[in-house]
Amino acid sequence: MNHHHHISTGERNSEAKKVTIIGSIFDFLLGVGKILAGFFYNSHALIIDGIHSFTDVFTDIFVVAISHYSNQEPDEEHPYGHEKFETLGTVAMGAILLATAGALLYETIERLFAVKEAVIPGKPALAMAFLSILVKEFLYHYTRRVGEKINSSLLIANAWHSRTDAISSIVVLGGIILSYFGYSYFDDIAAIIVAIFIGKIGWDFLTDSLGELAESSIDSDKVDEIEKSILKIDGVKGCHNLRTRKMGHKTLIDVNIEVDEFITVSEGHEISSWVAKFLTDNYQDVTDVTVHTDVEDDMDDNYQHTFTGLLPLRSGVISMLETCWKDLPVFEDAPFIKLHYIGRRINVDLLYRCQPQVKEEILNEKVKQVEWLGEVKIWTSYEDQPAP
Repeated sequence: MNHHHHISTGERNSEAKKVTIIGSIFDFLLGVGKILAGFFYNSHALIIDGIHSFTDVFTDIFVVAISHYSNQEPDEEHPYGHEKFETLGTVAMGAILLATAGALLYETIERLFAVKEAVIPGKPALAMAFLSILVKEFLYHYTRRVGEKINSSLLIANAWHSRTDAISSIVVLGGIILSYFGYSYFDDIAAIIVAIFIGKIGWDFLTDSLGELAESSIDSDKVDEIEKSILKIDGVKGCHNLRTRKMGHKTLIDVNIEVDEFITVSEGHEISSWVAKFLTDNYQDVTDVTVHTDVEDDMDDNYQHTFTGLLPLRSGVISMLETCWKDLPVFEDAPFIKLHYIGRRINVDLLYRCQPQVKEEILNEKVKQVEWLGEVKIWTSYEDQPAP
């Protein structure tokens, strides 16, 4: 298992802003260059590709703004943090790309079927397309590396946006080359393919982010790995109801662990604290863990815990015992009473410092009509308590 370095909020902000500003400068220059080269040297595909680069500029600005808000510390109104701003930003980016792709696709298809004179793009258009491929491929690797370093889905999405721009420039390059051999309509076909690329990446951003907003779980293999890790922690007998959800670059975990029924509440709490600490220490994206401590799997088929049939708490149990044992000297020596809630029944331990005047058999006989009462046991000294 890998141990991860937790990156501070300031470091995440700084890294995200730096890579995005660098990317936006390149995108702006490429957009201007491609549109001018396409206009003056007769390549409609290159003009469309230039518009694609300008969508990158807008998304870069968007990424900087969203990263600023999503990386803010939790506050009173947002106790879990602001990471869903990042998810909402990715949704908006996907929607913008889809709309852009639709408009470009419509315009290019109309142009393809319009009667026009065949025009061969000039060589500078070819050079511009080649330069775009090199620059966008560099931006893809640079942005993705930083995105993975700071665990930002928004930056990784922006990196893939750069990769689609590089691929679209390859298509444009191919269309321009084919135009030199008399197939001028391939320039428009290349423009259509570029528009489809833009739409595909927009659709992916949109669907992935909407899934995250719908509280989708993390990868099932990672969930299995987390469960196996929990079971290795000292004192954990089992775990169930393990649930995960993404919130921006963070992962939130909710899990029920099973511990021995005879340990103290404080020991059970300490075990759950170790579970939470282990997960946050060993998984970089895990930032919030809620651990529920059980003594059995209350999610299995034999015992479905519901809030409509809860067992009585201590005061109600003691009141019932006093009623059942009213003619017996059970409480004269003030026993310490332990209650064990197991399998929809309550087992009772009576702890005495000296030999009591009552017998277990009589006590159990008196309470056998109470359906939620299990076994009653007597312990004649605190040292005789059942060992954990």
